[in-house]
Amino acid sequence: MKKVTFSHSMIAVVLSSVLAGGSAFAADATDPNGSMMSTKKENAAEHENHTINNAANSTKDAARTTKENAADSAREAAHSTKETANDGIITTKVKAELVQADAIKSGDISVETENGVVTLSGFVESQEQIKHAVEVAGKVEGVASVNDKLNVKDNADQSLKEYADDAMITSAVKAKFLADDVVPGLSVSVETQDGVVQLTGDVESQEQVTQAENVAKGVDGVQSVKNDLVIKKK
Repeated sequence: MKKVTFSHSMIAVVLSSVLAGGSAFAADATDPNGSMMSTKKENAAEHENHTINNAANSTKDAARTTKENAADSAREAAHSTKETANDGIITTKVKAELVQADAIKSGDISVETENGVVTLSGFVESQEQIKHAVEVAGKVEGVASVNDKLNVKDNADQSLKEYADDAMITSAVKAKFLADDVVPGLSVSVETQDGVVQLTGDVESQEQVTQAENVAKGVDGVQSVKNDLVIKKK
């Protein structure tokens, strides 16, 4: 009698365990809160991965852009340096050709080159010499064009004293330009003939053009000023 009762008790315990397990499984399978929590975690993880990927891509793009900009800047700097070097070579060649030309007295001719454009300024003895100087400069390799700002001397028989006076005026004008806050002294060429000062070169503004002329006129010995300064195109 006791054995039968014990068996029945064991069966009851086993059934209770099975039912409890089934209930728990059913609760897990049907609990909407559990499902929502799982979905939120998955979405959060996916969002975090997406954010990390976007940040990584943005960093790569920024690095690529910086590298490309640096490369472009380097190429532009190299190109600019090359152009400047080429202009210097052209200037030297033009000066050499003018010196070798017997029909031209090149001592009073100034030569400047920018982007292959040669500017001749100063004073010569005749209109024929101006034409010849332009032709000589135009034949030099690398010269794109010649800007003629040459002038005929008012007096071909200039004395040594007058020449010395002109040289002193030129030096004085250049010194005034270098000391002036407005005039870009290194960008302005100065030639003097019989007290007539010629200004050539490229400046940044009309203010600099006007100031350069006024400064030159204020130098002792200057009779007049031929202002051939050009404002750079921006």
